[in-house]
Amino acid sequence: MNIGTPKEQVALPIRRRTPFWRGVKGVLVLICALAIVGYVAAYYFVPTSVNGYRVTLTPAALEIAGPALLDARNKVTVSARIQGYLKAINVDRNDKVNAGDVLAELDSADLASQLAAAEADAKAALSAIAEAHSDQKRASALAEKANQDYTRKLALRDKQIITEADWSATEAAYHQTQAELSRSVTTIAKASALSASAEANARLLGVRLSYATIKSPLNGVVVSRDRNVGDLLSPGTSLLQLVDPDSIIVSARLDESAMGAIAAGQNAVVRFASLPSEDFAATVLRVIRLVDQETREFAVDLAMDRLPNHWALGQRANVIIKAPSSAPTIVVSQSYVATRDGRVGLWRARNNRAEWVAVELGYPSGDRIQVLNGVAANDVILKPDGLYAHMPIVLRDLQP
Repeated sequence: MNIGTPKEQVALPIRRRTPFWRGVKGVLVLICALAIVGYVAAYYFVPTSVNGYRVTLTPAALEIAGPALLDARNKVTVSARIQGYLKAINVDRNDKVNAGDVLAELDSADLASQLAAAEADAKAALSAIAEAHSDQKRASALAEKANQDYTRKLALRDKQIITEADWSATEAAYHQTQAELSRSVTTIAKASALSASAEANARLLGVRLSYATIKSPLNGVVVSRDRNVGDLLSPGTSLLQLVDPDSIIVSARLDESAMGAIAAGQNAVVRFASLPSEDFAATVLRVIRLVDQETREFAVDLAMDRLPNHWALGQRANVIIKAPSSAPTIVVSQSYVATRDGRVGLWRARNNRAEWVAVELGYPSGDRIQVLNGVAANDVILKPDGLYAHMPIVLRDLQP
């Protein structure tokens, strides 16, 4: 069966590129290649003139900084020495006091009564001593008379003039008066001891009564008041806190690596958190010979030339101590320090190219900063402006 023939296909014309367009494309490719080659050549082969700085090992005055708190060498917690109810407080916070000023008083009526009774007992003991002395004089007179009778009747007894009963009575009277005389001496000693005890008890009560009046032990300022009138005070209970302003110091904490550079007498600057724009001159007073086992820090006490108008114990501050380096060290201008990927480093010249190297920085020294490792003496470091890795360079204005 003849189904039929397929439809006749229509042939489309083929459009061919002309030589003109092929030439334009070649020119563009050539221009791009030349541009890339020129860029690479300029980037990695054409040197750029840069400023350099040759680092050396030199002694430097380092600025060692650390946190600090305001403290005092002479601060006193005033408390009661006896138990009693607080009857009066004569000072308040921020009041200035002098040594010996009455700060507070306790209710002491019971102690006053006990003291009066003790003083009366002391007077009675003195009277007992006088009475004992009178008894001694009487006993001495009786003993002397009995001694005379004893001597006289002893001679009569030898001549058998008196009876035996009369002699026995005379002898007994003699021994009795001697015993009374000895007893009078013991009575005097006992009365003297009782008198001394009564006087000591009266003095003790007088001292305890004086404790009811609480006085200032120093010239200072009241920084804390912890009790009110009517409170029951016990020995050791805090009543007031006093501080001698002349003994105020700043206690700073520094890393133990700086201990070898810190010494008494070095100059320092104190900046308080409440007065960040004002510097206070200070001097290192002493280095505390104890390192914290956890933080590896040690304390330094500094004496200030003057205090802020408003100060408080425990006030936060930051100190900067100007201390010479313990050995020659490398210091560079802080303007040369550059960061890369969150790390601190320096650009240095190596084989006429710029190379970035990570470094470990130490303490600042004015507008310069200590470099602990990463660069060595005689290395040339570069200004970081516009530098990139492997950049060809020509050094200019090379400083020592």
